[in-house]
Amino acid sequence: MQQPSITYSKRTIWIHWVSTVLIFGLIYTGINMEHQAVSERKFILYQIHFSLGVLVFLLTIIRIIALCTDRKPKNLYPKNSVRERVRKCVYYGFYISIIWMCVSGLASLFLEGIIHSLQSSNWQDLPEISVDGFHPIMLSHHIMAKMIFLLLLFHISGFVLHLIQKKENTLKRIWFN
Repeated sequence: MQQPSITYSKRTIWIHWVSTVLIFGLIYTGINMEHQAVSERKFILYQIHFSLGVLVFLLTIIRIIALCTDRKPKNLYPKNSVRERVRKCVYYGFYISIIWMCVSGLASLFLEGIIHSLQSSNWQDLPEISVDGFHPIMLSHHIMAKMIFLLLLFHISGFVLHLIQKKENTLKRIWFN
């Protein structure tokens, strides 16, 4: 049996940071296109958002597999402690939220009629989806985006709290050597 490593695997580290950059790109494009009128700029943002979303979806699937198969660092807290349970909720919450964001985003392309515009490569075919209200799947996509912000806040707060209280830089566990 292998001893727990000090850091995550190189694959997990790369996926974590590439996904982080892509997710910030998704946040940027999502916020910028949300209340914008149909235009060529909004169409380009949809194209970028869709492409980044597919990449994040694939990387998340690979990361879940890697987390099941690769070595992991030892837990920072006792197994049944409140902090360990909160940490697990945040991590699993991220995976569930990201998977749902990707699935609901893909579904919304079809349910809102956005896919026709992307297929035709014509921004003028882009529907004005907020006129009649969002489809419930698209609405869940928007709600889950707020959940991602909350989880991100918990994730960063956990790092800062651990740094202040334990004087340990946990970032080194998920950083490149």
